[in-house]
Amino acid sequence: MTEPLLQIDALRKVFGEHAAVDGVSFTVARGGSLAIVGESGSGKTTIARMLVGLERPTSGTITFAGQDRTTAARSQGERRTRAGEVQLVFQDPYTSLDPRQRVEDCIDEALRLFRGGTTGTRRARLEVLAELVGLDERQLRAFPRALSGGQRQRVAIARVLAAEPQLIVLDEAVAALDVSIQAQVLNLLADIRDATGVSYILISHDLAVVRHLTEEAIVMRNGVVVERGTTAAILDDPQEPYTQLLRDSVPRAGWRPQRRNS
Repeated sequence: MTEPLLQIDALRKVFGEHAAVDGVSFTVARGGSLAIVGESGSGKTTIARMLVGLERPTSGTITFAGQDRTTAARSQGERRTRAGEVQLVFQDPYTSLDPRQRVEDCIDEALRLFRGGTTGTRRARLEVLAELVGLDERQLRAFPRALSGGQRQRVAIARVLAAEPQLIVLDEAVAALDVSIQAQVLNLLADIRDATGVSYILISHDLAVVRHLTEEAIVMRNGVVVERGTTAAILDDPQEPYTQLLRDSVPRAGWRPQRRNS
């Protein structure tokens, strides 16, 4: 049996007396994709922060590519290696981009940090990344404020790809976008996965989004996993009442908001 890229065993994170994540286990295959679904406060983002090293687990283990990643890195070189292996795309790209930095400089900075090389080789790689995510020359020369939300998210994705990660964690990465732009970014992410073989963890409260990008899913509530299985099975035939409630909250074709009586 092929070793998974990521294996999480009995992961727990306690803040004060509150267990934000309590005994969570899952795996992600190389080239695979997993959705972590749940409402706000279910523990999804805490898991994401532990995966990228922004939080340390209270207990449990994180194993990446056969290496224990539970404890903190011991050196700057090790921290950079780990950062290159697992990258995070945030919900709001504008807050994660330097407003004083042009797009091309933002991506080049990531290339210098993680891949090095000459100015010429980095420029060639930058142009490849720009083409991959659909950014033109004008957009590369622009500042983030001059771009749309969808374009800024493409910049954030290009910067992440500059590290050549094996796993990308998408923390509500399309939640702030209009529905039509969401579809464009999701299609872009699917194409990138086909082109690069990268693995995804998609963190979302929106069941309509996870179907487009993931094969496996876990559903979380109050820090614990309440249901797991294929994304299709969880969306089409949920077994847990909480999952059924999440599914039923997704608007369907023909849905109209009810008017409140004045």
